[in-house]
Amino acid sequence: MRWIACMSVIVLAACGGGGEEKKAVAKAQQLEPGLWQLTSQVTAFSKADAGPPAIDTPVGSRATEAVCVGEGRPPAALFAGPDYDCRYDSYYGRNGRVNATMMCRHDDLNGNIPVTADGEFETDSIEFTRDLRTSLSGDGDVLITQQVTGRRTGECPPTPAGAN
Repeated sequence: MRWIACMSVIVLAACGGGGEEKKAVAKAQQLEPGLWQLTSQVTAFSKADAGPPAIDTPVGSRATEAVCVGEGRPPAALFAGPDYDCRYDSYYGRNGRVNATMMCRHDDLNGNIPVTADGEFETDSIEFTRDLRTSLSGDGDVLITQQVTGRRTGECPPTPAGAN
């Protein structure tokens, strides 16, 4: 009986990996403040009505932009793209996951542009899918999906004196 009990202890000790502990990799809780460079590529594009597209960015179109990220929740421009004026409807960014829904406007378009972003991030990199669907007062509505990748490239440039 003692022999069986001793063997059980030896087997359990051998399964423990020699006393090594496995550590879980901590997920990023927020993006590192600084200047971020984003590259987006259109992966899906379709017209939602009969009019010519108000935003004409065919599949394969690429764009690069820079966004300054501060402490706390990143600016909506990080997820919406350039030239949009957006407000968050909801935002979740923790444990390496990001999900944002925004309502946006564009100076050249009359109507709303709902935008969603869903993806993953680390403190110095991000990858997400951006979905945009226009809801304009006339024809020209489109549905656009983009794959966006980004990385922190350095510090934000200083704000000029007198600028808001």
